[in-house]
Amino acid sequence: MGHQIHKRLPLEFVVDVLRAFCEKEVGVNKACQLLGISKVQLYRLRKRYLTCKKEGKEFKLYKSGNKTTRSFPKEVQDFLHKELDYISFCAKKFNRKFNFSFLAERAEKKFNRSFHRNSIRRFALRHGYYHATPFEEKKVYSRFETSGPGFLFHHDTSHHIWLPKTGIFSDLILTEDDFSRKIVGRKLVEKDVSFAHLQTVRDTVSVCGLPLSYYVDEHSIFRFVEHRGVHVTYNLGKDEGKVQFKRALEQLNIGVIYAKSPEAKGKIEKRFDYFQRRLPFLCEKYNVVKISEAEKILDELIFFYNEKHVHEETGETPNERWKRGIKQGKSRLRALPEEVDLDYIFSLHYERKVKKDGTISFMGRRWKIGKFPGRIVTVCLIPDKKIMIFKDDQKLWEYHL
Repeated sequence: MGHQIHKRLPLEFVVDVLRAFCEKEVGVNKACQLLGISKVQLYRLRKRYLTCKKEGKEFKLYKSGNKTTRSFPKEVQDFLHKELDYISFCAKKFNRKFNFSFLAERAEKKFNRSFHRNSIRRFALRHGYYHATPFEEKKVYSRFETSGPGFLFHHDTSHHIWLPKTGIFSDLILTEDDFSRKIVGRKLVEKDVSFAHLQTVRDTVSVCGLPLSYYVDEHSIFRFVEHRGVHVTYNLGKDEGKVQFKRALEQLNIGVIYAKSPEAKGKIEKRFDYFQRRLPFLCEKYNVVKISEAEKILDELIFFYNEKHVHEETGETPNERWKRGIKQGKSRLRALPEEVDLDYIFSLHYERKVKKDGTISFMGRRWKIGKFPGRIVTVCLIPDKKIMIFKDDQKLWEYHL
């Protein structure tokens, strides 16, 4: 209900309202309305008021008023002044948009010790950088909890201006383990296309192993839909939409689960919010205009999140919970079979009919097959690298682009 009461109302006014409430001159609803606080806060305030009156002590609104304010060492203060000054006077898109959790993380990385966000917030208040309590939107809460690492990977894309200096939207693909909240896959791309997701999954399973399932939304990249609305930004061919992402995962015996509503993706959405409050700020500050440079910053943020960020719900860092789950035998991850052809699985698959002259048409060109006229073959494309032509499991040709 607004700012803290000692910043909104004179002490004398509050004391008069509390006295009238204690003497039953005003009711509870009226007292709450006058003071702008909840009923719980009112009764707590009344208890403290009566205790001070009974013990003959001076009643104060701000309980910490007599405490000595802790101060940071000079080098920490200099660092905070520099960062807060930049946010207050130099930043453009992020001007006066304070993220004290992020500042605490940056201070921890620089000085190798932990900082609490409220300590830095109070520092900003004392020195006049910050004057208001920001409004916090209602948080999205998770709907279920899984049994161990690799049981379920959340996977999604965030369309956002990740590089503010460019003014252009780009797409961050993230994969998060449900059990540990560890970020296990990432890719920052100019455009959200199927092959970028295949690359992300390939990198993820190559390092972590095969999970039991992926949890995605019903975007056309993940599930083919005949009729799409006007908000689709990436148009898939019919054969591509039907087979790419789901086909690749099913070939590795990984299930695909579809979220039925935006709220059902709460965990991955909260992670995007975490990085939206950090990556664009750093990209603007360091004048980053290339995705390859932004990815280096992103990797540092992901490393810190996995290694140092203590999750509210689990009380552990993602890496701690991941390792503990594996140590306790809860892991559902499976080893990637050595005989698996990753180029074949994580390429874009298209069906083509072999012509009478033993060739197929693809990408505006004729490609030699030499056999199976009139039969259907599979063209496997790795963009800008190569195409492979398969008949069932037999590789017929490979052409480098």
